[in-house]
Amino acid sequence: MIIDCHLHLPSLDKVKTLEKSKAELLEELRRSEVDCAIVIPDNVPKSVIGSLDEVLQLVKDDEQLYVMGTIDIQKRDYMSQTRKLDQLFHAGSIVAAKIFPGHDPIYPTDKRLLPLYELCIKHYLPVVIHTGAGAKRPRPTVYNDPKHIIRIAERFPKLKIVIAHYFNPRVEYCYNLTKTYENIYFDTSGLADEEVIAETGLAEIKKVLTLTAKERPNNVVFGTDYAMCSIRRHIELVESLEIDRLTKDKIFSENAIRLFHLRL
Repeated sequence: MIIDCHLHLPSLDKVKTLEKSKAELLEELRRSEVDCAIVIPDNVPKSVIGSLDEVLQLVKDDEQLYVMGTIDIQKRDYMSQTRKLDQLFHAGSIVAAKIFPGHDPIYPTDKRLLPLYELCIKHYLPVVIHTGAGAKRPRPTVYNDPKHIIRIAERFPKLKIVIAHYFNPRVEYCYNLTKTYENIYFDTSGLADEEVIAETGLAEIKKVLTLTAKERPNNVVFGTDYAMCSIRRHIELVESLEIDRLTKDKIFSENAIRLFHLRL
């Protein structure tokens, strides 16, 4: 079984309607032999990848797709957004919350996020944190450096935190800084992307993923960042790691089922 824990709908700039976007996503999952996926909406309205409300409506009757809640704490109504996520958690409509430091000029330590972290603890579900930046976009790393994330991990030891993209290109720095925190998890999203490989180095990516999988086999989940990245290349990346089959199976599905409380 393969579960993609980190993907988005194909851009409306190409497919024009959300229904066509969903159809293209489902076809790609079929081609890649992915059993189910967690869709991450944007945290703003009128987005080319769909807002939270739009994605919830789009996938509500599809047992193959789950949704991650998103929030924009820069808006004055961020507390009402937080209460809405509480309701969605309670209803089983979302399986995690995602924040976008770097895309948004916010830090994971922003006090406006503290109620969200408490919600995730309350519902036993994780918060996923965007990290990293390409060489052409170094500025976002100011906001999503793992040094900020470990402060949250220390303050909220019961909070499950997923570091998305492994703070590429500085994957080894991220590993060394976070490897002792039992409540920190990692997804593989974006790590098989050609630009990321060019900036980080395939050998470096495989070394760090292998170390993490061997030392923390229950703390790595499979993600791709589709439709910006290839699902198939991410599957090939995990399959290429020198780790045993049981650990690969954990990465591809078992860890995600437990972490996100997926109903399969």
